[in-house]
Amino acid sequence: MAVKAEMEEVGKNKVLIKVEVPAEDVSKAIDRAFRDISREVFVPGFRKGKVPRRVLQARLGLEAIYEEVKQSNLPDYYAEALEQLGIEPIDEPELDIDEIEVEDGKPMSFEATVEIKPRITLENYTGIAVEKPDEEVTDEEVDRVLENMREKFAQLEVASGKILADGDHALIDFDGTVNDVPFEGGSAKDFMLEVGTENIWPEFNEELRGKRKGDILDIKVKMPEQFPDEELAGQVASFKVIVKEVKVKKLPEADDDFAKESSKFDTITELKDDVRSKLEEAKKAQAQESVRMQVLEKLAEGLEVEIPDKMVEDYAHQRRHELEARLGAQGLALDSYLEALDYTEERMEEEFENEARQLIRNELVLDAVIAAEKMEISDDELQEEIDKRAEMFSIDPASFRAALEERGALDEMREDLRRRKALKFLGDNAVFAGVGGEPVSAPKEDESAAQGSEEEPAEGKPADGGEEPAE
Repeated sequence: MAVKAEMEEVGKNKVLIKVEVPAEDVSKAIDRAFRDISREVFVPGFRKGKVPRRVLQARLGLEAIYEEVKQSNLPDYYAEALEQLGIEPIDEPELDIDEIEVEDGKPMSFEATVEIKPRITLENYTGIAVEKPDEEVTDEEVDRVLENMREKFAQLEVASGKILADGDHALIDFDGTVNDVPFEGGSAKDFMLEVGTENIWPEFNEELRGKRKGDILDIKVKMPEQFPDEELAGQVASFKVIVKEVKVKKLPEADDDFAKESSKFDTITELKDDVRSKLEEAKKAQAQESVRMQVLEKLAEGLEVEIPDKMVEDYAHQRRHELEARLGAQGLALDSYLEALDYTEERMEEEFENEARQLIRNELVLDAVIAAEKMEISDDELQEEIDKRAEMFSIDPASFRAALEERGALDEMREDLRRRKALKFLGDNAVFAGVGGEPVSAPKEDESAAQGSEEEPAEGKPADGGEEPAE
């Protein structure tokens, strides 16, 4: 049998839940309590778990049994009531357990006051006009990808007589001291560095520019205040630097030989076509995500809802905890990190809270769409996601699912999939804003390709062209 639950609003996002547990369930709970206690209590003359009920009752009294019933079963009764009422608490309930009366053969009633997540009803969430994202792949973008590929296969060649400039590589020996005392990591032989990059001290960049092979430099470096070695932090280090060689990158020609060396293709034309195809896929995915987020942000901005402080505080606390954990793994303290960024804790907390309010509003929109469209995630859809993530982590799907079940994370994954489905629904049912702000639909991909026209088709079709986009 199920509990009977009722609810009444008693404040802003606050409700009073009235729960009645059927007498039959109460009796079963009392029986379980007797069995559980008999396994824990030692009674002379009886083995644990074999103590008769009448003996336990005489020895402990009914109050101890009834207290066990409340302690062991109230959380389940409360959770069942929440599910039945379709509400999501954001804090612990206010509940006086001492006032709850338990009696065999009679129903058990209790009341709980709890702050809940705001519930909203959305209207007109389809047909939202958004800006059309750019999906065109230009020749310049293809060339940039090829240029990056050529950079990876570049060779360094000695450039006799070359003056160092940004992008050149200098082979150097250096010896560093602080107050004429060498320090760990301050010296190296045959060290290769690229001039102009951000991963070397700025003073090295400045002094090396315009120099050539054979030059000897004295470079002064102000050590950072947050330098890991506290004895060196804030000190001025002196480096004696010898430029031993100047080298420049030589990129391979973008020809068929390069295509064969760097890819599975035999010609540069095939390689370029593949690069363009992958860029088109990426831009299409980015465009779909842009459309979805534009709709979500528009709907979230229009919400007339007050976000409970508790939700904002919990989110900000979680973000702070995550940041401290990441910094701790790197051996950094939060206060030192904030000081290096010229941040205050107040500013950080304010940004976390602003971020929380936006994300919570987004979540409320998606939850409202899920409720309105009665969206569910099937077992097959859940398993598909499990398989996908297991493949990503290179682990067995069954083992991954078992781990999720053990952590109680399957419901969280199902909820995440529901919200992703709602976000996709919003994007599929958006329209593009046309000239003068009038909404017009996007052309279907096959029609636009066949027509080769830039004209907009008739109104009334969704921004994703009415087709299922690739996930």
